[in-house]
Amino acid sequence: MHELSIAQNIVKIVHQEYVKGDFHDKVKKVWFSAGKMNAIIPASLQLNFNVVKKNYEELKTTELIIEEKEVVIQCRQCKKEVELEEPLFRCQRCDSADINLVQGKEMFVESFEV
Repeated sequence: MHELSIAQNIVKIVHQEYVKGDFHDKVKKVWFSAGKMNAIIPASLQLNFNVVKKNYEELKTTELIIEEKEVVIQCRQCKKEVELEEPLFRCQRCDSADINLVQGKEMFVESFEV
């Protein structure tokens, strides 16, 4: 259940940026991006975010918008780039296992709206 610690970190990051920005209105929305390699369960993250945000006045009514990034690899042999639907880390063109992970491991707060 790593979604709780992720939710805590999202709230911490937004709170810190909120304080730095000297905002006075409440945070309306938070956009969060996470690659599918992180194995996040969006419903669980949403639930944990809703619990954690209650401790911060500026976040009590905030909506969390989660964008899951697909896993994308690039073959080092033939340079083909492909989005994976299954965890088969091989080039679909030349069957090489010499691949580079282009997208899918990232995790970050993209932005928030006040």
